[in-house]
Amino acid sequence: MTQVFSVPHGMRAVPMTGPDRTVPVGMVMNAREPGSVMARALREVAARTDVAAALERLPDD
Repeated sequence: MTQVFSVPHGMRAVPMTGPDRTVPVGMVMNAREPGSVMARALREVAARTDVAAALERLPDD
């Protein structure tokens, strides 16, 4: 992810190694209106984004 975010001064990025695992991720939203603007925006972005494919396209550094 250092391709997306720079490493702050005084810190270093250490690659994580180990077994490959997948973990399902869910999102729980309150049904009350008007609801959270941020939660609605996240839901809309998640619905139109293939996150797994986007992560696979990141370079292997």
